Amino acid sequence: MSSHASSPSSPSSPSSIYSDEEIITRTMGDVIKDYDTEELIDYLDRNNLKLIKADFDIFRRERITGHDFLKTTKEEFCSYGLKAGPAKRLADFVEGLNETKLQCFSSYNSLDKLKTLLRKYKVNVYEEIGDDDKTLKRCMKEIILRLSNLETIQDSTNEATRCVFITSILNASIAITRKLTNNEKIYIAYQDDVSGEDSSGCVDYSIKGYEDLICIAKGKPRNVEIGYFQNIKQLESASHMNKKKRTADQAFQNDKDYLYGIVSTATEWHFIKLATEGLYCTSKSEYRINLSKTALKEDLESIRKGVKIVIGCCGVIKG
Repeated sequence: MSSHASSPSSPSSPSSIYSDEEIITRTMGDVIKDYDTEELIDYLDRNNLKLIKADFDIFRRERITGHDFLKTTKEEFCSYGLKAGPAKRLADFVEGLNETKLQCFSSYNSLDKLKTLLRKYKVNVYEEIGDDDKTLKRCMKEIILRLSNLETIQDSTNEATRCVFITSILNASIAITRKLTNNEKIYIAYQDDVSGEDSSGCVDYSIKGYEDLICIAKGKPRNVEIGYFQNIKQLESASHMNKKKRTADQAFQNDKDYLYGIVSTATEWHFIKLATEGLYCTSKSEYRINLSKTALKEDLESIRKGVKIVIGCCGVIKG
């Protein structure tokens, strides 16, 4: 009778070393403790602690490294010359760092998490709007009612009529953006005065985040090319206004300065981005909404589809 000897256990494969359920014990504090002063400042700047250049200058003067930072109290921050607000925020932040567990790479496994990561790095994300969204439904009801009350909408339809539809879509876009970003401080103003260094006047729509203008929208019945020209000049003026409002410390924090523009006939929608490095716009194939009596009677879904796409594009514009 032969005996079956057990074979030596095979080396663990890389995938078997750590299971998905294993608790990661390393914290963010373990990472930060090795940071030098400049690495620490860069990390704090990315975490939106509302620190200004003068605060970071104190870190440099005191030569605070990651190891020092993790052991610093609110009182010590104040003794270095920081104001009470930043000192309190930093002390709370230190406490959280030692409790924040690092996540396994395999846990980053959904589109929602990808969008969250892109927003963290201020990469604007196209937002897909669900058919059951209450704001979308309300917007569609407004469009259907207004379209049904019109005799027709054609090339000769005036700007005031077109702006009725533009207003509904912009308001729906802002409401959905507020909900998706948890940012209540996004507002719309009508016929707002914008004055720059070489041009000024009223704009059809301005969208503001906190105190800065973030978007200027222009309604046009026709001549979209002229609408582009006017909107770009409006964006230049809005950029001048934003810069005048900022203090030196705020300017230090806003190294990436940009504004968005929208030119629309209600049926055609064009999007512009004015940034410090250049001007960008959508392709010649503009986004379209089929606002016709025929679509209202026979193809309501084509209207809904166009509205969803435009609202999703407008949702990229965030403060």
